[in-house]
Amino acid sequence: MLSQRAHQGILAMAHVAQTPAHRSVTVASIAQFLELSVSYTESLVKVLKQNDLLQASRGPGGGYQLKRDLQTLTAWDVVKCFEINDPSDHEKRPSTETVAVDLLYEEYLRIEQDFLKNFSLSALVSSVPANSQVQKVNNLPFNFKPLPKGLMPVAPNSVFDLSKFMQLTHA
Repeated sequence: MLSQRAHQGILAMAHVAQTPAHRSVTVASIAQFLELSVSYTESLVKVLKQNDLLQASRGPGGGYQLKRDLQTLTAWDVVKCFEINDPSDHEKRPSTETVAVDLLYEEYLRIEQDFLKNFSLSALVSSVPANSQVQKVNNLPFNFKPLPKGLMPVAPNSVFDLSKFMQLTHA
């Protein structure tokens, strides 16, 4: 399953890819698009830059641009930047059930990787409307209803207004 950082990394790459080639995208613009803090977005962009997916330009009008051609990029190129390699140790857990679960999970990861390798980032960019905001999905495990707007209590602001308030309510 995709991690939240990998998902946000894909969306950040899509946002950068939507801008014309002669313009750069600032971290603040990406953060606003993803509705994330600038510092967290900087950590995402740093990983993408370290993996040669983005290039930075400094100075006025500076920001980030794609380092490689959009047609050659796949979703796996982005996701693998944020993957944590945690090889399973069959020797540490000798039970046949845990070995079977580990092998099943490894097969799932292989299928996911094959799918992402065949999913072009350009297809994703063409499906995301330009300059649109990402809709947040409610990740809470419960289906809470929105709270009603709070009612303002009818009361005096201070003890000194209490006598005037009492006269108004009895009138």
